[in-house]
Amino acid sequence: MHLDALLTGQPSEVLTRALELSQAERKALVPELLATFKDSREFVEIKPDTYGARNPLRAQQAATALWTALPASDPLLRKLWIASPTILERVLHDRSLTERKTIALRMIGHHTAWETVRRMILDGDLEPIRTPEYHAGWFRWAGRFGGKPLAERLRTEREALTEIWELLTIEGNGDGSFAAFDKYVRDEDKWSTALLELTGTGELDRTRLLDLTLDVLARDFAAFRAQWYAALHEALAPTPDERTAAQHRYARLCGSSLPRTVSFAVKALSLVDKQGTLDDEVALQHLPAAAAGRGAATAKLALKLAGRIADRRPELTDLANEVFEAALTHEASDVRAIATTRLGVTPEAPPVIETAEYPEPTRTPWHQRETLTTPLEIPDTPAAVAEALSSLLADPDQADLLLATLDGAHRVAGELQDALKPLVKRAARIAAQQYSAAVPKMIATLVLGLTGRDVAPLPQVDGWRRPLHHRITALLDGTAVPVSAATHQGGWLDPVVFVARMLEHPDAAEDDVADALLRLAPDTRPAALALATELTGPHADTIRYALGGPPIDDTGWTALAAARARHPESADPAAALRGEPGPPITWTLKAGLTDYGSNTLDIERTPEPAAQEVPWLGTPFENRAPEWLGFTECHEAVSSPYDRDHLEATVAGNLYFNDIEVGYPVEKAALPPFLDSPSVPGIPGTMLLATTLALKRPAAVQLGTDAVLTLLDRRMLGPRALGLALGALGPQLIITRLAPRLSVIANEHPIAVLSTLDTLLPKLEPSHRGIFALLELAADLVDRGAGTISAETKEWLTGFKGSSKAAKAASRLSG
Repeated sequence: MHLDALLTGQPSEVLTRALELSQAERKALVPELLATFKDSREFVEIKPDTYGARNPLRAQQAATALWTALPASDPLLRKLWIASPTILERVLHDRSLTERKTIALRMIGHHTAWETVRRMILDGDLEPIRTPEYHAGWFRWAGRFGGKPLAERLRTEREALTEIWELLTIEGNGDGSFAAFDKYVRDEDKWSTALLELTGTGELDRTRLLDLTLDVLARDFAAFRAQWYAALHEALAPTPDERTAAQHRYARLCGSSLPRTVSFAVKALSLVDKQGTLDDEVALQHLPAAAAGRGAATAKLALKLAGRIADRRPELTDLANEVFEAALTHEASDVRAIATTRLGVTPEAPPVIETAEYPEPTRTPWHQRETLTTPLEIPDTPAAVAEALSSLLADPDQADLLLATLDGAHRVAGELQDALKPLVKRAARIAAQQYSAAVPKMIATLVLGLTGRDVAPLPQVDGWRRPLHHRITALLDGTAVPVSAATHQGGWLDPVVFVARMLEHPDAAEDDVADALLRLAPDTRPAALALATELTGPHADTIRYALGGPPIDDTGWTALAAARARHPESADPAAALRGEPGPPITWTLKAGLTDYGSNTLDIERTPEPAAQEVPWLGTPFENRAPEWLGFTECHEAVSSPYDRDHLEATVAGNLYFNDIEVGYPVEKAALPPFLDSPSVPGIPGTMLLATTLALKRPAAVQLGTDAVLTLLDRRMLGPRALGLALGALGPQLIITRLAPRLSVIANEHPIAVLSTLDTLLPKLEPSHRGIFALLELAADLVDRGAGTISAETKEWLTGFKGSSKAAKAASRLSG
C-alpha cells in the first residue's frame, strides 16, 4: 500500500488499514513512516512567536501505523502518541501475549493507557502488571472525579474493592500516594473518606483495615505518608477491646524512626492504660525509645505512663527506671528535669563552651578582593577528558568541571576519538531529545563531534550561553582559540594569563574576548596592565581600559564587557564607559504569599540593571533563547563570576518558591562555590543560606548546612547577618524545620548560633507556631555558657505569658 493511501483519515481508520496488511508489508513501510513521523512532529515556528509541530495530524497518523509495525522492544514506542484507549487496546490485541506485556509496561504510565491495560488484565488478555507506574494509575483514576464521590466510584469500578488491599500496602511517591492525594481534594473525594464509608457499610473489612494501618506504620514510610495511616487508624475509632488486642503492636511502634508514629503509639498505649487493660511489662520494655526520642510532648507522655505503672506496681520500678534513664539525655531540658527528679539524681553539668569570637565580616571592595585562590584542575590527557565528559553527561550542573574540561579538550582534541567512544550512546540519546536543555545538548554534541560523528549545527542560543556555544562550535570546527578559558575555580581568569594569550592571538573572536573580560579576576591587574602595553589588534585599547587603563570611545559589546570588568557593581555599563558608574548596589528582601497562596521570596537590587542590547552582559536570567532551556537552568554558574550575587538571589527565590519533594536542583548552581572557594557572602548569599535552613528539600538543606558550617569555620559568615536574613522570612518561617538545622550547626558553633537566635527572635511574633523550639535551643546554649542575650531580646521575652511551652522556655531564657 502506498504511504499516502495508508495515512488518511482519523487514527482509528489508519489503524484499521494497517492491521489489514501483512507483517512483511508493515515492516517494509517502517523507514517511510519514521521519516514522516519525524518530519511532521518537528518543532517549528508556525507564525511569528508561535511554535508547534509541523503537521500534528500527520504525525499522529504515522505514529498509529508505527504501533503495528515496530518490534515491541523498540524504545521509540515509548515516544509514540496513542490517540485513544480504544486504539491502544486494538494494538495490544494484535500482538502476542509476551509482546502485549512488553508494550503495556512501557505505556502503563501514560494517562490514556492505565484503564485499558487494567481492563485487559481483568479479562485475562494480559498478564498482571504490578509496577509503581501501575499503582500510580489508581491516583490518576481517582483524580478524574466525574462528579461522583470516590466511594461510589470504587463500588462500581470492577474489582476495585479487592485491589485496594494491595494498593494500601504501597508507599508511592510524589503525588502518587494516599497522603498527597487527600491533601488537595474535597472531603467526598478523599481516599480516607471513601474507606471509612465502605468499612461502615461492611463492603470492606474494618478489622482488616485496622490491622493493615499498623502493618504499614511498622514499615516506616516517609513521615508525611505514614501520618495518613495513623490518622486513618484513629478515624476508624478502635474499640477498647480492639485497642487492647493491638497494644503489643502499639508498643513496638515506640521504636519507630518517625516521631509522629512514636507519638501515635504512646497515645494509644495511654488509652489502653486508662481502660485498665495495659500489659505493663511489655509497655515498659518499649517506652525507653519514646522517652529518648525526638519530641518533648511524646517523651513527657511516655514518662507519665511509666510513672503511673511504677506507682501501681512497685515490683516493676526497675523497668520503669529504665524509661526515666533513657530520658536523661533528651534534647528538651524539661524532659531531662522530670527524669532527674524521678530518679533522684543530680543532672550532669553541660559541657563548658570554649570562648570564641565571630565578628561580622564585611566584604572588601572589588579591586581589593583575592579571587585567584584555587586553580582549576585541567584534564590534560584523553582519558582524563573522557572521564570528565562522562561525569558531565551524568550531571551537567558542574560549572568548574565544565570550564576545565573545555580547556582540556582543546589541548588534546586530536587524540580524543578513541577515548570518547564509550560515551557515544549516552551522548546520542541526549542530543536526540527534542526538548533537552541547551547546555546538556551542547555537551552531548561536543562528545559526538570529537569522536568523528556528523553532528547538526548547534541551535543558536542567547545570553550567557552564547560564549559557551561559541567555544564548543570552535572546538568542533578546529578553530578554537580559548583566550577566555578560566584559570581558577569560580570561573575566574587570571588577567596576566589573559593578556599573555592575547599577545599570541591579538585577533581573537569577539565572543572569546567578551567572555574573558567578564571573567577577569581583580587580582594581578596592575601587572597585567603593564604587560598589556605591548598589545596590538582590535581589542588592545579595550583590554587596557578593563585593566584600569585610559578611557575609550568604543561602545560595542566588548567595550561594555570591559566596563563591567572595571566597574562590576555598576548597574549601567554604558554609563560607566562615560565615566559615570553610578551609586553602589543595594539589596532589599521581601517574603510573603502570592495571590495564589504560594510562598515567594524577592531579593531585589537597586538600581536595577540597565538593559543592554548585547548578546550577554550580566543578565543571565532575563533573555529566552531559541533553544528550550528547561524550567530552571543550573548552569548560570558558568556565566560571569561578577553575577554571583544575582545568581544567589535568583536561586534563593526559586528554592523558596519550589520547595517540593522532587525539586529542580538549582542549589547546585549557587551553593557549591561556598564549599569549593569560600568567600564572604553578600546580602543575597546570606539570604540563600538562610533560606536553605528553612526548606524541606533534603538536598538543598544539606548543601546549605554544609556551607554555613564552612563559612563559620572560616569566620566568613556573620551570625547576626544570618539572623537578620532568617528574620526576613517572617511569618513564613517554619520553625519546626529550622530549629533542628540550627541545633546541628550549634554542635560546632554554639556561640555563633546563640548570636543568630538573639538577632532572629525579636523579629518574630511571640505567637509564631513552634517558637518554643528556638527558645529552648537558645536557653540550652545560654546554660552551656555560649553567652548572654541582648536587652532587646529580653524585652521581647516579656511578651510571653501563661504556662505554655513557649512561656516556660521564655522564662528560663530570660532568667
